[in-house]
Amino acid sequence: MELRVEPAERGPQTALPPKVERWRRRTATGAILTGFAFGLREALEPERNDPPIIVQVSGEPVGELPVEAHLDDGQPSESVVMIRPWLLEEDQPQ
Repeated sequence: MELRVEPAERGPQTALPPKVERWRRRTATGAILTGFAFGLREALEPERNDPPIIVQVSGEPVGELPVEAHLDDGQPSESVVMIRPWLLEEDQPQ
């Protein structure tokens, strides 16, 4: 039995067929058309401003919770949500 592992492609993936994706990346026309499409998307797509959801609760949680969020108000990108699926299974009624 032989195990083959193909290296993953680097960079963002698209839903385009591999032949079209290679053309888009390697030709000047492909690069220009891709830039044109991104420019149109930037100009025509409205900017999404999703409202933040903030809930304040009093006290500390007791024990481990199935879903736990650590939010950083200063840097939202540093916020973390931990999901413990094994604890979700215990909470479901049988």
